[in-house]
Formats: sequence, structure tokens, C-alpha cells
Amino acid sequence: MNPRSEYPIDRPVIAQSWQRSVRSGLRPDDSPDVRPVAISARDHPLLRAADPVLDQVAHQLSESDTAILLVDANARLISRTFGGVRVEHILESVGAVTGAQFTEDLMGTTALGTPLEIRGGIVINAPDHFLEQFRAISCYGRPILHPVSRRLEGIICMSNLEQTVNPLFAPFVDRIAGDIEQRLLDNSRARQRAVVEAFQRVAPRRDVAVVAVGDDLLLTNALASDILTSADFGTLRALAADLGEQERHTQLTLVSGNIVDAIGHQVPGSCGGALFRVRPIDLPRVAIPRKPRTTPADDRPAAAHTTWQNTAITGEPGTGRTTAAAALIAGRPVRTVDAAALLTGSGGAALAGILAEPDQKALLIENVHLLDPVSLSALRSAVLKSSVPVVLTAPPLSEVPGPVAALISLCPNRIDIAPLRHRTIELPALAGDVLSRVAPRATLGAAAGEALLACDWPGNLSELTMVLQTAADNAARRADQLISMADLPEHYQTTTRAHRLSGRDRAERQAIVEAMNAAGGNKVHAAKMLGISRSTLYTRLRALDI
Repeated sequence: MNPRSEYPIDRPVIAQSWQRSVRSGLRPDDSPDVRPVAISARDHPLLRAADPVLDQVAHQLSESDTAILLVDANARLISRTFGGVRVEHILESVGAVTGAQFTEDLMGTTALGTPLEIRGGIVINAPDHFLEQFRAISCYGRPILHPVSRRLEGIICMSNLEQTVNPLFAPFVDRIAGDIEQRLLDNSRARQRAVVEAFQRVAPRRDVAVVAVGDDLLLTNALASDILTSADFGTLRALAADLGEQERHTQLTLVSGNIVDAIGHQVPGSCGGALFRVRPIDLPRVAIPRKPRTTPADDRPAAAHTTWQNTAITGEPGTGRTTAAAALIAGRPVRTVDAAALLTGSGGAALAGILAEPDQKALLIENVHLLDPVSLSALRSAVLKSSVPVVLTAPPLSEVPGPVAALISLCPNRIDIAPLRHRTIELPALAGDVLSRVAPRATLGAAAGEALLACDWPGNLSELTMVLQTAADNAARRADQLISMADLPEHYQTTTRAHRLSGRDRAERQAIVEAMNAAGGNKVHAAKMLGISRSTLYTRLRALDI
């Protein structure tokens, strides 16, 4: 069968769904690979709201060839209610098992996946299904929307073993959806009440900033509004996901550069809501390390030294080694030598000549790990003599050759700059520093700030600068100064869920991302490269938040 020549022409909405299915690489005779997954109502707000409603209507389906299926906002099947054994066996045989994904790119045109695409209810008669395996089933599905946020929570669908949908399905399903939406509202109100009550107990205090976060809820007192920005609130939301009922202290660097102690705990009964008390800490701004960490202490008299000592600044590429060196030697006469440039010059002789010059300028040697043995020996002598202050920059000590590590160890002062992936708490402040340079009028929105927290940043500050410059340019094209998540480059529009994956899942995620990049985004080709089925790839893409 060639689906391109047999698109339904009487219903454009079905024809468009078939076209999307073809573009996803599906064929009508495909049989997707589905695997059962246990779903707990305790951990799923939609299922908690729907279970009592579905229990009440289950008896109305008794001894019939009808079924009610419920998927969440990711089209994952989370509930099944069957009228009889026959319909249960048939639906299970075509993949309607708990945990199965019913998006169009995996299952084609269905009353579970297609409503997600069109954001509305739809009748799918048996011949309307793209995959042949579903063409013994007719169904009606419609979205379930949160009554307050209007966020799509899932899809409810009623099916029968006929060639056309029973005309009574639509009003019946609409009533079920309405009851579930009401319970979502009631549950949301209960969760929000818990957050509001916890906030009200602490908010009157004027000596501490108070922030409460919950489902579609953000509460602050006056002091919190004064010292926190939208990006800071995004950071607190990310922290809330890892809190327990016991208080936890976290030192945060705000976008303003101020350092605070965020004392947070989950609010019981709020399903993930959290309360924070935020207290300023009287410490210097730490966006870029400026104060050397001395190892070990030097006991020699101060008169024997210049006003500052030899210093080694180490860190991964892009972490800001050069910036930290510039801040350290600011206002002092200095000679700068980049070992990378010496590779194309006269090597050791060139550096030896610089070291032999009689002036007393301080010396900055960048990328000392690239020096040849002759240069290293000359530089070692200069450091030991301590006739002039020397500043060295290099990768982390564990990544440099032994002779370079020995040279760095001769410096009494060391500044070890952590990679950006280990400085996520500082990330909003670092982003603010970067934006002040590349786009002074731009500000970082909460959702964009939270997305940045979920990234690994192998390129460190250099990568962050590129991302923020791109995002600021995109926002400017919209004539807006607030950077939203949509302004970030596509691969950075992620969530903190990916950031909290286990080591094994993170490795799998990286392998899939690399395969997708190598395949130019073609899922069929990427699945072949990975040696897995297309449906398994689709499942892992969603599970790993790719």
C-alpha cells in the first residue's frame, strides 16, 4: 500500500495526520514495539484525579465491546478500563498496554495521539487509522485541560470494536473529561492551599525573604520581590524538585551577584511544593574566582616578596582562566606570553629570551602545558628565583603532564576554577554577568534560566556566552528584552528532568543525541545506527527528555 496515494480526502484533519505519520517514517503495516510499564497513581496527578471517575463509570461498560483509555500529556497510556474480555484482548494485541506511547510518530493516527497534535477532540473511525493493526477499532478522544492553567494534562478516549464510532461516545466522554478536570481543580486547590498556608505562616517576617513555589503558583513577600529576579525564581523551582521535608541549606549566587543562603523544604500535602527562606550572606561576589586559594601557607617575611606571589590558575578550557588572570594582575605592568603562539615561533629560545629581560614586569604565561621541555626548564628557574611575580594558566592538574604539574606545584597560590557543570548554583549570576557584557538590556526569564540549569556545558563559560548571545539576538528580533526558553538554541531548550538522570541514563542520552546528530535528525536512520527499533528509539527519546 502506498499511503501517499491513499490519503483520506473527505476529512482533511485525517489526511494531515496521515501525512505527519508518513513524515515520521511510519508504514501502514508497521507493528510498533511496546513494553508494559507500571504506573503508580500516587506519583501521577492525572491518574489520581481520574481513578475515582473511571471507577464510577466502569460498571456502565460491563459486558460490552467498549473501552476507555487515558494517556498523559506525553501520550503515555496510564489507565485502561475494559467492558469485556474480548475488547481487552484485542486492544492489548495492538499495543494498548500500560506505559505504551501513543504519539503520532509512533502509532500514527489514533484518538489518543492525534488530539495532542490538533489540541481538540476527534472521531477516528476504523478506516481512519494509519496503521492497519488499528482498523478493527473506532474511537473518540478529547483533551483534558487543567481548569486554571489551561495546560493539557492528557487525552481520554472511548473505543469500540465497530467500523464507526457510536454517536453517544462524544457526550459520554465529554462528561468524563469534565469530571476529571473538576477533580484536577479540587486537587490543585488542595495542593495550593497547603503552599499558601505554609507561606502565610512565614511571610509576615520582614527580616527574611520568603518564596513559596507550587503547581502553577509562586508567592513572595516584599523583600523577596526586591532581591530576586525571574531567573532566580527558576533556580528555586529547580531546587524544589530535590528537597525533602527536612530543611536544607543551599548557598546560591543570585543574578545580581549577591550570595544568599536558601533554606528550603517541601510543603507536606502540596505534591512537590516548597517553601524557601532566603537570607543574604555577607561575602564577596563569586561569579568569577578572584581570591587565590593558597596551598600551602607561605611563612617567609613579606619584605622578601612583591605585593603578590606566583600564582597558577587551572581549569578546563572556557572556564575563565584568562579572565581570572586579568582580574588578578589588573593595574600592574605585565608581560603576556601565550605558549600556543610559541608553537609557531622559536619555542624555548623565545621564552628564554623573555625571561632574561632585565625589567621587573610581572609575567603571565598562558597554556603552560603547551611549552616544550626547554621552555619549562627556563620557566621553572624563573619561578624558583621569584625575582618577578609569575602567573601561569593551565588545564586541571590531573590533566597535565608530570613536568607541568611539578611547575604548577611550585606556585604558592593556586586558583582552581571549577567547570560550569559543577557550578549550577552560580549559573543565574554567571548568566547575568555574561548578559551584562554581550546584551546589557536583555534579562533572563525564569523558564530559560531553569533550562540552562539542565545543561552539561562542556564548553563552560565560552559555551554559555554563545548560547546567551544567540538567545539575546533571538529575543531582540521579537522586539523583546526578556529571554524566553524558545529564544535559546534548540538543543538547550530542555528541562531539569534530564539533568537529574542517573549515570547510565545520561550515557544513553548522550549516545542517542550523537546518533540523532549524525543522522541529521532522521529517527529511522538514527535507530539503525543504534541497533534498536524505531519505536524503541521514540520511547527512549521521550523517557530521556530529548
